[in-house]
Amino acid sequence: MVIAVNARTLKRTPGDGIGWFTYEVIRGITADHPEHRFVLVSDRRYESLPVTGNNIDYVTIPLRNIHPSLWYVWHELLLPGVLKKVKADLFIAPDGLIPLRTPVPCISVIHDLNHEHRPGDIPWSERKYYRHFFPLFAARAARVATVSEFSAADISETYAIERNKIDVVPNGVAEIFSPPLPGEAEETRRERSGGRPYFLFVSNFSPRKNVETVIKAYEIFRREGKGDHVLLLAGRRLYLTGSIDRAVKESPCSRDILFTGTVSRSELRRLYGGAEALVFVPWYEGFGIPVVEAQRCGTPCILSDTSSLPEVSGGAALCAGPAGAEAIADAMARLVGDEALRRHLTEQGIINSQRYTWDNTAKKMWDSVVKATQTRS
Repeated sequence: MVIAVNARTLKRTPGDGIGWFTYEVIRGITADHPEHRFVLVSDRRYESLPVTGNNIDYVTIPLRNIHPSLWYVWHELLLPGVLKKVKADLFIAPDGLIPLRTPVPCISVIHDLNHEHRPGDIPWSERKYYRHFFPLFAARAARVATVSEFSAADISETYAIERNKIDVVPNGVAEIFSPPLPGEAEETRRERSGGRPYFLFVSNFSPRKNVETVIKAYEIFRREGKGDHVLLLAGRRLYLTGSIDRAVKESPCSRDILFTGTVSRSELRRLYGGAEALVFVPWYEGFGIPVVEAQRCGTPCILSDTSSLPEVSGGAALCAGPAGAEAIADAMARLVGDEALRRHLTEQGIINSQRYTWDNTAKKMWDSVVKATQTRS
């Protein structure tokens, strides 16, 4: 069987959750199924190939997908011809974008529907593209895959898709994530926060990540004298981040709110391990990879009580409404003051995180491939 994969988001070092999903799924299914040929279709040439194998070929459609109008040209006008040329039996889109003008059966991986529920969080051109095309992708696809039961139900209801057409393929936790070694947490705090304890936020910055409420909660925590903690914000900027900059600038705790920028997986493991807690309270989330990474490192989590996060965390977290800065600050204070609670969340979080591995993600993706090919036959 010839399986083509949309590799636009494939990088050796991905920058977001969809990128990691793409990398880990391609790495896993190509290694697990050497009997099949995989054609990775990208919009650029690689200086160093992210994934290699005797059963892998790369094809480049040299039109960089930097704007939704180019997404349309690439997927609808150029990609169908490539699929025909390579004689693809199936096309997988880890980013959800499939060609509508091809007879080749497709799997669309729709990670979440933030563009439907919070359209103002996304730049106008992308929002318009997503809201027009994703219902068509969901209807046209042989199978739809997504990363949580919450997202599966959301897609089914919002797009009127039968639930049995949707496969849950959860994200995973890389093996590099583990609890800190003896003395490592203290060393990380010396390097990152001057030896002081710190709360940690991890994600790329965009409006739906709700960083401003994290900052407000931190200010309340500090104002009430619950601790002398620092707030570390780790990740890269996506778009519409001006309100975050204003919140930091206007904060009475601005000197203690520190941006780390993008960090490697190894450094991220250290950041998790040294943190008092991960504070991650987005308005909407399809999965939330930082949650299970933090849990694997033994770090307690303070999370939103909405969308997928209660499901993904397995109940091993403190949850609060994403609009409730007071409640989030109270959760911070509880964790700082209650060692038994911290120990309980650490132990249960590690157990919960073990449900999520990238090997399992690849296996679940292959189950979806089998269903898609059965549908065709």
